[in-house]
Amino acid sequence: MNLVPDEAVVMTAVDRLSSLPLDLIHHILSLMDMKYAVQTCVLSSEWKHIWTSLRHIKFSTSEFEQLGQFIRFTRHVIAHRNDQTDVSSLDIAFDGTLSQILLKVLLNYVVSHNVREITINTYERDRKIPICVFESQSLTRLTLINLDENFCIVPQYPWDLPNLTTLNLSQMVLTDGRFDYKESVDLFSKCVNLKNLCLEECFMASVTVFNLTTPRLENLSIKNCFISKIFISAPKLSSFAYKGEYPLSLSTNGFQYLDKVDLHIRVCAPHSAFKKEDAYQLVELLKNFRCAEFLNVYSDVIEYLSLYSSESTSQPSPFHNLKHLHIYEVFQKEACTKFIVPNHVRNYFLHSSPNATITTEVLKINEVVLTTEARYLN
Repeated sequence: MNLVPDEAVVMTAVDRLSSLPLDLIHHILSLMDMKYAVQTCVLSSEWKHIWTSLRHIKFSTSEFEQLGQFIRFTRHVIAHRNDQTDVSSLDIAFDGTLSQILLKVLLNYVVSHNVREITINTYERDRKIPICVFESQSLTRLTLINLDENFCIVPQYPWDLPNLTTLNLSQMVLTDGRFDYKESVDLFSKCVNLKNLCLEECFMASVTVFNLTTPRLENLSIKNCFISKIFISAPKLSSFAYKGEYPLSLSTNGFQYLDKVDLHIRVCAPHSAFKKEDAYQLVELLKNFRCAEFLNVYSDVIEYLSLYSSESTSQPSPFHNLKHLHIYEVFQKEACTKFIVPNHVRNYFLHSSPNATITTEVLKINEVVLTTEARYLN
């Protein structure tokens, strides 16, 4: 039986993309570089102005063959974007050819449109980040990353970002531009809502003490930064991570709610250069983390504590809340000696927390690919 009607079957093309909710279309376009989002204006008359109301803006100089094309395009976006629509986020990546004037114009535009998130990735040295970024009243998240081997420049006076909750800085030099010596600075004292702070390979120019007065800070990470001394006043801090060379000169007002500590201090000096005063200083440093429940340290810390057992670890254990001590053991590929935590050092960490456990993680630094191996100590 022929079930096909005699009438011709007419296939009607359906524009399923245009039938999507406008919020979903905006979300899809926000995943693209602005160059491609703007190109959708040629799809139909309905799409001609959709890009102009995008709240998430992404630019990259790598999407253009010539810098002049990028400059003209960026100016076009600023000139033709719906001026009544706020900017939720700006994500921009650029190299050293981008003019400071254009960068300032773009950042001033998004700040004036109540931007909430800014991410800047740059590939150059000595780039000065415009001042307007550090005076935004709407900004909640700021990420500044320099992918070059040198540093970008950010201001050294207090940043006026009252709604900022998350800050990530990588390879930034914090300076007033004159390199005048200061005893101390407190950059984030006006960032009263700051909860998450990550500083990586940052340099504090001409300053002895770096103050962190952040009443709501919960998570702090400092990795390979060039800072002489650090004072932290963060009563709500729950997670602290530090990676860098020994010694670390740290003072605090106490961490009552501290939960997790990652203390990756590398003691590069030979055993013979490690003195009694160094052991005392190391013990004093560890006292700052007395409230921690989970403590991660490098094996260097364990080894150097063991050198001066009577002077350093004979004191009462400050760790009353400790649940777990994790030790990163670093050794050369040819080394086969089993790592052992001496009893007096074990007692120093566990005496006030007898139910706490200890584990080690072996980091084989001579392998082409870093491998890790975890085992429990007997």
